[in-house]
This record gives sequence, C-alpha cells and structure tokens, in this order.
Amino acid sequence: MASKQMEEIQRKLAVLAYPRASAPAQSLLFAGVERYRLLEWLFFRLLGDRSPFTQQNWQVDSLDRDEENSRIQHLAEIANFLGITPSVDTEAIQGRGSYDERVEFLRLIVDLVEASCYADNPEWSVDEQLAKDVQLVDSIAEKQAQIFSEECKLFPADVQIQSIYPLPDIAELELKLSEYTKKMSNLQQMVQELASKEIHPWTHMMEVPQLHGFGPAANRLLEAYNTLLKFLGNLRSLRDSYTAMAAGSLSNSSEPSSVTKIISDCESALTFLNNSLAILSTSVAREQGETL
Repeated sequence: MASKQMEEIQRKLAVLAYPRASAPAQSLLFAGVERYRLLEWLFFRLLGDRSPFTQQNWQVDSLDRDEENSRIQHLAEIANFLGITPSVDTEAIQGRGSYDERVEFLRLIVDLVEASCYADNPEWSVDEQLAKDVQLVDSIAEKQAQIFSEECKLFPADVQIQSIYPLPDIAELELKLSEYTKKMSNLQQMVQELASKEIHPWTHMMEVPQLHGFGPAANRLLEAYNTLLKFLGNLRSLRDSYTAMAAGSLSNSSEPSSVTKIISDCESALTFLNNSLAILSTSVAREQGETL
C-alpha cells in the first residue's frame, strides 16, 4: 500500500515538473541530500515569490556535518512557518517513524503544492486578500453603530431589555446584599431564641416513654398467656361440675365422652402453659432487674 502511494507521489512530482522526480523512493524518504533538495523545492513552491526565507542553492551531492545541520535547521524553520510542523522539528525534516509515516508526511506536502498550483484563481495573492479583509473590517467598523442599534435586533430579547434598562451600580448591589445579610442574621437569632425559650422547655415537659425489657411484642405475648390461663381455669371449673353431675349416674360405656377428652387435653395444655409462663416471668424479672 505504501509503495503504491509512493509511486503516486512520484507521478505527481513529475506532473509538477520536479526535475528529479525519478529519484529512488528510498532517497526521498530517508535523510540525505536528495530528500533535503525535494523538501526545499516543495517549500518554496508554497512560499511563492514573496517568501521571507532565502532559497539556498545546494548544488553538491554531499555535505559535511555542519552544512547538513544548517540545511536541516533552515528547512525545519520553513516547515514550522508554513504550519506543516507545530514547532521547529529537525527530526521531521530528516524523516522519522515507520515507512508509512514517512510516505504520509511527504504526500501531505506534495498535495499542498498540487492544490496551490491548481487553485481556481491562479492570480490569487495573500497581500491582495489581506487588503480586502482590512477593507471589510473598516467598513464594518464604520457601520457598527447601525449594526448594534435597536432596529437591527442583533441580540435576543433579554439583551434588548438590558440595553433599555441599564444595570444597577455594583456599589448599590453590594449595599443591598449587605442589608439582606443583616436581615437573615437577625432572623436566625430570633429563631434560636424562640427555640431556647419556647420550644425547648415544652419538649422537655413530655413524658419519656418507658420501654419494656422484652419490648411490646413480649408484652402482648404475656397478655395472651394470661388470657389463655383464665380460659383454661374456666374449663377446669366446667370439668369439676361435669364430674359432680356424672358421679351419680351409671354408664356402661368404657369409652370417655367428648367433654372428658377435651378437659383432659386442656389439663395437659394448662400444665405446659404454666411451665412456659413461669420461664417467661423469670426472664422478664431478670431483664427488669438488669435495667434498674
């Protein structure tokens, strides 16, 4: 891919009439006299006749170390002036990066030269364009009063209102801010006094709720046990009455009646309940003693 791009670059150089367009691709991509000669030719095609730089005609095919460094520095300054490099970058002039990156750098410069040569207006001049831009700015400056007038409605509605009603003075705003701050401070002091003199004593008159050791759920359970105990006691009285009534009667049946069976089950439940109630009462008493 990069080799095809390099062939396209050399084809464009030939179209642009570069005298050494057929030079080997390696010599154009890597540091050397051939690369410096090509970059200099491209740069001065971009600079034009009004170039602030002096073109140095290097005719020799080999340079000593000082001459080569001077030429690289000169080309780096031109590249920075044209905006090709963000700074005076001598490494970019010598060629750096991969083969593809070197080809891309050279392709960018060749495309710029090609675009400048085939512009729509070949007689376009930077100086003429600058003169036209200055003339346009002068014309705008002369008519700025008309541009910023109310009739043109250049700004949104809120900005129009501000132009009709000028902003207050900063000193006046600071004075109002100081007054509002003082009022807020007084209000805060009044609230604190009200809280200390009125609200605080009233809240301390409220009775503090007493919590049971086992909590409300344990209290409800204990009440349920007491109710059940009363119910079973009534069942015991019912059993005694039934026994007294059945004592004088004869019964040939060996199986107990349903009432007798219910009373027997209730007695067993009552015994178990009494044991559980004794354990719960002991636990409640112990919790109350620890709380005190």
